[in-house]
Amino acid sequence: MANRFSRMLKKFGLALGAGGGELPHQDGGLRVSGDAEQKTDSVSRVYAQALLELAAALGQADELADEAGELLGLLSQEPDLDVLLSSRALNSSQRSGVVEQLFKGRVSDVLYRFIQVVNRKDRLGALAGILVTYRGLVSEARGELGVDVYVAEALSDEASRGVAESIGGAMGKQVQLHQHVDPELIGGLKVRVGDRLIDGSVATQLRIMKRKLVDAGRERARAGGQLEG
Repeated sequence: MANRFSRMLKKFGLALGAGGGELPHQDGGLRVSGDAEQKTDSVSRVYAQALLELAAALGQADELADEAGELLGLLSQEPDLDVLLSSRALNSSQRSGVVEQLFKGRVSDVLYRFIQVVNRKDRLGALAGILVTYRGLVSEARGELGVDVYVAEALSDEASRGVAESIGGAMGKQVQLHQHVDPELIGGLKVRVGDRLIDGSVATQLRIMKRKLVDAGRERARAGGQLEG
Protein backbone atom coordinates (compact mmCIF):
# COMPACT_ATOMS: atom_id res chain seq x y z
CA MET A 1 0.00 0.00 0.00
CA ALA A 2 2.75 2.46 0.95
CA ASN A 3 4.54 2.09 -2.39
CA ARG A 4 1.33 2.71 -4.29
CA PHE A 5 0.63 5.85 -2.29
CA SER A 6 4.23 7.01 -2.84
CA ARG A 7 3.77 6.83 -6.59
CA MET A 8 0.48 8.70 -6.43
CA LEU A 9 1.92 11.40 -4.16
CA LYS A 10 4.80 11.97 -6.58
CA LYS A 11 2.28 12.35 -9.38
CA PHE A 12 0.26 14.92 -7.44
CA GLY A 13 3.42 16.76 -6.42
CA LEU A 14 4.58 17.04 -10.03
CA ALA A 15 1.12 18.21 -11.10
CA LEU A 16 1.12 20.96 -8.48
CA GLY A 17 4.66 21.93 -9.40
CA ALA A 18 3.68 22.24 -13.06
CA GLY A 19 0.97 24.68 -12.03
CA GLY A 20 3.43 26.78 -10.08
CA GLY A 21 2.18 25.68 -6.70
CA GLU A 22 4.65 23.39 -4.96
CA LEU A 23 3.50 21.66 -1.85
CA PRO A 24 4.32 23.88 1.12
CA HIS A 25 6.31 21.67 3.48
CA GLN A 26 5.77 22.31 7.14
CA ASP A 27 8.71 22.78 9.50
CA GLY A 28 10.76 19.61 9.40
CA GLY A 29 8.06 17.76 7.47
CA LEU A 30 5.19 16.00 9.14
CA ARG A 31 5.44 12.84 11.12
CA VAL A 32 2.53 11.24 12.91
CA SER A 33 4.24 11.95 16.20
CA GLY A 34 4.26 15.67 15.58
CA ASP A 35 0.73 15.62 14.28
CA ALA A 36 -0.57 13.65 17.21
CA GLU A 37 1.18 16.01 19.65
CA GLN A 38 -0.19 19.18 18.09
CA LYS A 39 -3.60 18.20 16.75
CA THR A 40 -5.11 15.89 19.34
CA ASP A 41 -7.38 18.58 20.73
CA SER A 42 -11.02 19.33 21.39
CA VAL A 43 -11.76 19.57 17.65
CA SER A 44 -10.21 16.16 17.06
CA ARG A 45 -12.30 14.71 19.88
CA VAL A 46 -15.54 16.10 18.41
CA TYR A 47 -14.86 14.49 15.03
CA ALA A 48 -13.54 11.27 16.59
CA GLN A 49 -16.67 10.97 18.74
CA ALA A 50 -18.88 11.47 15.68
CA LEU A 51 -16.94 8.77 13.84
CA LEU A 52 -17.25 6.40 16.79
CA GLU A 53 -21.01 6.89 16.98
CA LEU A 54 -21.34 6.16 13.27
CA ALA A 55 -19.01 3.14 13.36
CA ALA A 56 -20.71 1.73 16.48
CA ALA A 57 -24.13 2.07 14.86
CA LEU A 58 -22.80 0.05 11.91
CA GLY A 59 -21.06 -2.48 14.16
CA GLN A 60 -17.65 -1.51 12.71
CA ALA A 61 -15.96 0.33 15.59
CA ASP A 62 -13.19 -2.23 16.09
CA GLU A 63 -12.55 -2.73 12.38
CA LEU A 64 -12.34 1.01 11.87
CA ALA A 65 -9.89 1.34 14.77
CA ASP A 66 -7.59 -1.14 13.02
CA GLU A 67 -8.00 0.73 9.75
CA ALA A 68 -7.26 4.03 11.48
CA GLY A 69 -4.02 2.49 12.76
CA GLU A 70 -3.02 1.47 9.24
CA LEU A 71 -3.70 4.97 7.94
CA LEU A 72 -1.69 6.50 10.79
CA GLY A 73 1.19 4.21 9.84
CA LEU A 74 0.90 5.42 6.26
CA LEU A 75 0.97 9.06 7.38
CA SER A 76 4.17 8.27 9.29
CA GLN A 77 5.80 6.68 6.25
CA GLU A 78 4.52 9.30 3.81
CA PRO A 79 4.83 12.77 5.39
CA ASP A 80 3.97 14.41 2.06
CA LEU A 81 0.50 12.86 2.28
CA ASP A 82 -0.56 15.13 5.14
CA VAL A 83 1.13 18.10 3.49
CA LEU A 84 -0.84 17.39 0.32
CA LEU A 85 -4.17 16.90 2.08
CA SER A 86 -3.86 20.10 4.12
CA SER A 87 -2.24 22.18 1.37
CA ARG A 88 -3.63 25.69 0.91
CA ALA A 89 -2.52 25.45 -2.73
CA LEU A 90 -5.69 23.38 -3.22
CA ASN A 91 -9.25 24.43 -2.55
CA SER A 92 -11.79 22.11 -0.91
CA SER A 93 -13.09 20.83 -4.24
CA GLN A 94 -9.58 20.02 -5.48
CA ARG A 95 -8.72 18.28 -2.21
CA SER A 96 -11.93 16.27 -2.53
CA GLY A 97 -10.69 14.99 -5.89
CA VAL A 98 -7.32 14.11 -4.36
CA VAL A 99 -9.04 12.27 -1.49
CA GLU A 100 -11.15 10.33 -3.98
CA GLN A 101 -8.15 9.26 -6.07
CA LEU A 102 -6.06 8.36 -3.02
CA PHE A 103 -8.62 6.60 -0.83
CA LYS A 104 -11.77 5.53 -2.67
CA GLY A 105 -11.73 1.74 -2.96
CA ARG A 106 -8.57 1.55 -0.85
CA VAL A 107 -10.17 2.19 2.53
CA SER A 108 -13.60 1.23 3.81
CA ASP A 109 -16.54 3.24 2.51
CA VAL A 110 -17.23 4.52 6.04
CA LEU A 111 -13.71 5.89 6.46
CA TYR A 112 -13.65 7.29 2.92
CA ARG A 113 -16.92 9.19 3.40
CA PHE A 114 -15.73 10.43 6.80
CA ILE A 115 -12.49 11.81 5.31
CA GLN A 116 -14.55 13.63 2.69
CA VAL A 117 -16.71 15.17 5.43
CA VAL A 118 -13.57 16.29 7.29
CA ASN A 119 -12.36 17.87 4.05
CA ARG A 120 -15.63 19.75 3.51
CA LYS A 121 -15.26 21.13 7.03
CA ASP A 122 -11.68 22.18 6.13
CA ARG A 123 -10.18 19.99 8.88
CA LEU A 124 -7.98 17.60 6.89
CA GLY A 125 -4.92 19.03 8.59
CA ALA A 126 -6.22 17.49 11.83
CA LEU A 127 -6.87 14.04 10.32
CA ALA A 128 -4.05 12.26 12.17
CA GLY A 129 -5.15 13.76 15.49
CA ILE A 130 -8.72 12.66 14.82
CA LEU A 131 -7.61 9.10 14.07
CA VAL A 132 -5.42 8.95 17.19
CA THR A 133 -8.31 10.24 19.31
CA TYR A 134 -10.74 7.78 17.71
CA ARG A 135 -8.54 4.82 18.61
CA GLY A 136 -8.29 6.15 22.15
CA LEU A 137 -12.08 6.33 22.41
CA VAL A 138 -12.43 2.77 21.14
CA SER A 139 -9.89 1.59 23.72
CA GLU A 140 -11.83 3.40 26.46
CA ALA A 141 -15.04 1.71 25.33
CA ARG A 142 -13.26 -1.66 25.63
CA GLY A 143 -12.15 -0.80 29.15
CA GLU A 144 -8.56 -0.54 27.96
CA LEU A 145 -6.05 2.26 28.20
CA GLY A 146 -5.01 3.33 24.72
CA VAL A 147 -1.34 4.29 24.62
CA ASP A 148 0.50 5.63 21.58
CA VAL A 149 4.22 4.96 21.45
CA TYR A 150 6.47 6.73 18.94
CA VAL A 151 9.80 5.03 18.22
CA ALA A 152 12.66 5.40 15.75
CA GLU A 153 12.46 1.71 14.85
CA ALA A 154 9.64 -0.77 15.34
CA LEU A 155 9.73 -2.53 18.70
CA SER A 156 9.93 -6.30 18.80
CA ASP A 157 6.88 -8.16 20.11
CA GLU A 158 8.72 -8.80 23.38
CA ALA A 159 9.74 -5.16 23.81
CA SER A 160 6.24 -4.02 22.91
CA ARG A 161 4.73 -6.29 25.56
CA GLY A 162 7.27 -5.03 28.10
CA VAL A 163 6.37 -1.40 27.44
CA ALA A 164 2.65 -2.19 27.64
CA GLU A 165 3.07 -4.10 30.89
CA SER A 166 5.18 -1.34 32.46
CA ILE A 167 2.67 1.37 31.58
CA GLY A 168 -0.26 -0.82 32.50
CA GLY A 169 1.27 -1.63 35.86
CA ALA A 170 1.85 2.05 36.60
CA MET A 171 -1.66 3.04 35.53
CA GLY A 172 -3.45 0.00 36.93
CA LYS A 173 -5.12 -0.77 33.60
CA GLN A 174 -4.95 -3.13 30.66
CA VAL A 175 -2.99 -1.29 27.97
CA GLN A 176 -3.70 -1.33 24.25
CA LEU A 177 -0.38 -0.24 22.75
CA HIS A 178 -0.33 1.58 19.40
CA GLN A 179 3.09 1.83 17.84
CA HIS A 180 4.19 4.59 15.44
CA VAL A 181 7.59 4.64 13.73
CA ASP A 182 9.25 8.04 13.34
CA PRO A 183 12.91 7.85 12.16
CA GLU A 184 13.45 11.51 13.14
CA LEU A 185 13.39 10.50 16.80
CA ILE A 186 16.86 8.90 16.30
CA GLY A 187 16.38 6.75 19.39
CA GLY A 188 14.44 6.50 22.62
CA LEU A 189 10.68 6.88 22.52
CA LYS A 190 7.71 9.13 23.12
CA VAL A 191 4.65 7.88 24.97
CA ARG A 192 1.24 9.52 24.76
CA VAL A 193 -1.38 8.53 27.33
CA GLY A 194 -4.51 10.55 26.70
CA ASP A 195 -3.40 14.18 26.61
CA ARG A 196 -0.16 13.48 28.47
CA LEU A 197 3.09 13.21 26.50
CA ILE A 198 6.22 11.64 27.98
CA ASP A 199 9.12 12.50 25.69
CA GLY A 200 12.23 10.37 26.12
CA SER A 201 13.46 10.60 22.53
CA VAL A 202 17.13 11.21 21.75
CA ALA A 203 16.22 13.93 19.25
CA THR A 204 14.41 15.91 21.93
CA GLN A 205 17.24 15.45 24.42
CA LEU A 206 19.68 16.75 21.79
CA ARG A 207 17.47 19.78 21.15
CA ILE A 208 17.35 20.49 24.90
CA MET A 209 21.13 20.13 25.13
CA LYS A 210 21.64 22.45 22.15
CA ARG A 211 19.33 25.05 23.68
CA LYS A 212 21.22 24.89 26.99
CA LEU A 213 24.57 25.32 25.19
CA VAL A 214 23.27 28.31 23.25
CA ASP A 215 21.88 29.87 26.43
CA ALA A 216 25.18 29.26 28.22
CA GLY A 217 27.07 30.88 25.34
CA ARG A 218 24.87 33.95 25.46
CA GLU A 219 25.31 34.14 29.22
CA ARG A 220 29.10 34.04 28.86
CA ALA A 221 28.95 36.70 26.12
CA ARG A 222 26.87 38.97 28.33
CA ALA A 223 29.22 38.40 31.27
CA GLY A 224 32.24 39.20 29.10
CA GLY A 225 30.65 42.40 27.87
CA GLN A 226 29.95 43.53 31.42
CA LEU A 227 33.56 42.89 32.46
CA GLU A 228 34.88 44.88 29.51
CA GLY A 229 32.57 47.77 30.44
